[in-house]
Amino acid sequence: MSSRPCGARFIKISATGNDFILLDNRHGGWDAKRDADYFTSLCRRRLRVGADGVILLEKSTTADLRYVHINSDGSLAEMCGNGSRAIAWYARQLGLGSDGLVTFEIMEKHYSARVDGRHVTTTFVPPGPANLDLNILTEEFLQTGGFINTGVPHFVIFVNDLAKTDVAGLGAFYRRHPAFPRGANIDFVAVDSPHSLHVRTFERGVEAETLACGTGAVASAVISHLRQGVASPVDIHFPGGDVTVGFSDDFSRVTLAGTVTPVYEGQLIEQVK
Repeated sequence: MSSRPCGARFIKISATGNDFILLDNRHGGWDAKRDADYFTSLCRRRLRVGADGVILLEKSTTADLRYVHINSDGSLAEMCGNGSRAIAWYARQLGLGSDGLVTFEIMEKHYSARVDGRHVTTTFVPPGPANLDLNILTEEFLQTGGFINTGVPHFVIFVNDLAKTDVAGLGAFYRRHPAFPRGANIDFVAVDSPHSLHVRTFERGVEAETLACGTGAVASAVISHLRQGVASPVDIHFPGGDVTVGFSDDFSRVTLAGTVTPVYEGQLIEQVK
């Protein structure tokens, strides 16, 4: 097996509490599948850099860049809302895109993001149809929201007391429920008002609760609109910070907006074979 790039530069970016290791891979030295174990090791907190995932910025013939997202367990993500905002900001620092607009492809789907300083708004591919008829909950204190794919699959559950919700236990259980053959992210949602939600998410691929989830914010907003009349724009409050989801009446246009925080730049000094 060939050596990975030695001495590669990286940047650590947090997007509303989701943190990522970003690598400029336009030279093609990294391979998402070949290097999956190494990327998993980089994501280990306290032992390596620590992150929710690794993001590769690669060349594209149909957009400004190709976005490759490796979860902390080594699996490839179909999409990551907060990750998309991080890579759009990074792309602008590298001179990609124009007039603040960055286009990118991920898993053969095309998105765009507008960068205004550290505030980034991603325009999503329209979500798939919502399934509001999944009656799989066994706990009386949980209320079914529904299932929807917003780039990745999400199951939304409404709760009255988000602080007392066992996100780790319930999230791990429903994330692997037989109703979801490919697994699902689980969003626990408390509706505050017609324009405000509090959300906690158990993420597939990270296999834990994360401080925020961009695709989960979109899923929570859409399902809350369909179930409880929540209206656009919707402010989503996560443990890691806030984002805003906007959508048209038919969901043909869906946006996710929030700030990104560049944390630090570094250099990978170990040579992995």
